[in-house]
Amino acid sequence: MCGIVGIINFDGESVNYSCLIEFTNSLTHRGPDGYGIWIEQNIGFGHRRLSIFDPTERGKCPMFYGSLKTNETDRYLITYNGEIFNFLEIRKFLISKGYQFKTETDTEVILASYDFWGEDCLFQFNGMWAFAIWDRTKKTLFLARDRFGVKPLYYAKQGNKFYFASEIKAFLSLKDFNISFNEQAAKFLIQNPQNYEGRTEETMIKDVKKLLPGCKLLVDKKGRLVQERWWNTLNHLTSVPNKYEEQVEFYKELFFDAIRIRLRSDVKLGSTLSGGLDSSSIVCSIQEIIKSTPRLNLERTNTENHIVFSAIFPNSLLNEESYIKEVIKNLNLKYHYSKVDLNSTLNDILDSVWIMEEVYNGIGYPVYLVYKNMRENQIIVTLDGHGGDELLGGYTTSYFDVSYQLLNERLYNDFHFDILPSILRNFDRLSMANGVEVRMPFMDWRLVCYTFSLPLSSKVGFGFTKRILRDSMKGILPEKIRMRRSKIGFNAPMIEWFNSILQPLIFKIFNHSLWNSNPFWDGKALRELTFSKFQNKSWTAKDWELSLDIWSKMNFIIWYKMFIEKDRYNFYD
Repeated sequence: MCGIVGIINFDGESVNYSCLIEFTNSLTHRGPDGYGIWIEQNIGFGHRRLSIFDPTERGKCPMFYGSLKTNETDRYLITYNGEIFNFLEIRKFLISKGYQFKTETDTEVILASYDFWGEDCLFQFNGMWAFAIWDRTKKTLFLARDRFGVKPLYYAKQGNKFYFASEIKAFLSLKDFNISFNEQAAKFLIQNPQNYEGRTEETMIKDVKKLLPGCKLLVDKKGRLVQERWWNTLNHLTSVPNKYEEQVEFYKELFFDAIRIRLRSDVKLGSTLSGGLDSSSIVCSIQEIIKSTPRLNLERTNTENHIVFSAIFPNSLLNEESYIKEVIKNLNLKYHYSKVDLNSTLNDILDSVWIMEEVYNGIGYPVYLVYKNMRENQIIVTLDGHGGDELLGGYTTSYFDVSYQLLNERLYNDFHFDILPSILRNFDRLSMANGVEVRMPFMDWRLVCYTFSLPLSSKVGFGFTKRILRDSMKGILPEKIRMRRSKIGFNAPMIEWFNSILQPLIFKIFNHSLWNSNPFWDGKALRELTFSKFQNKSWTAKDWELSLDIWSKMNFIIWYKMFIEKDRYNFYD
């Protein structure tokens, strides 16, 4: 789990060392444990390292590997962000084919796999990744992103230069890169803040594009770009048992194995716990797996002192503390909570906008706070519950409003395009801002394909969403959690903050020229609609949807000041 960057000068000009260093170190938060730089004339790779497997110097990136097929030493070079959770199994297979390894990393396994399978190595990997491999013989650059886009990757071509990076903000560190506003992308985003991430490769900065989930990009020495989609879930659906009871048992086996391989780590592990079904299932299943150690292969795991972390919201409708305590009361677990103070500082909220680097209809500070607490307690890896809602219909009110025939299509779109991609983006930024890696068992491709192969009645039925998960967790979860119907979600206390700490920022934005004069919304009308509510501090729970809409527009103006005008601090006064 790291931050990666790269530069290619197609005109043959040597890559500037200080430029590459600055580009690389703009992502220090993603990899606080070290860095690596490699330059070979007109190409340069940078890497900020978060050490998880083989934390010795041997495991650092960029990393070289030879070709067994052509008997060339150091033919391939990689800079890599992510984890391949089944790397031990792949490693053993490759050793049987004559490959040798000098490190204990999954990075080296990727390189050997690329030599053995070529680009089809992607189908062998179970994990999350964004990487770039330079073939020094063919003079080609191969970029690839994981099936569902857990790990980010951005690229840009301007003139004779090609760049790539883990985050958009890295491009702001390039002195020769032209930062300009992409108005068409912004229009789409303002209208669709939830599904913008999964529906377009465009970003709000012209020329900077995201490599979409399940896609790969080949760049040749002349600067030609060839992009392809290598993964489509619908092409990998599988057969399922006819009997529901057998479906449940197989689901449980897959879920446990998805967790088991994500427990592999050379550093300490933790989990976030909201008290909802998904995170509770992971926390309780981890304890079941640890108790079953003689039966399960827990090679290269670090499950001692497993700690859970939560956010609580005292005096707020968002508080789920009672459910959290219900989960942990019978488990021998250490528990840390982050108290989200309704009087948090305005600086905290503005900093979270910079961290998230995109416009969203929520505030990410409470999530940031949880991962900050993790890092302060020396937890670098966490297993979290993202993906379960979109796979199994967790958004109760919206999914039950959809006709039974259209539900599976709705779930598929929410998972791949409309909801989950933006959630993955946000949690990547907010966790990696603290140097914490988030692993997501529900995102295991085997579990995803199996779930989308199930009949709808196995996912939503008898008045419940997530039917098969609930039934597979019988005897593992407390019944109060297993049969819980309410859903709050991990949100910011928008109503309370609109009535308190956001007040100075709101009035400043309402007077900003970009609020009152832009092609995306009627600033004057929105100001008239909401001004008295702000002035009288009369926002209530009934205004939740309106608060999200207003915030997304405020977020846009803050983003514009930070990323286009390059002024991060003007709103702090």
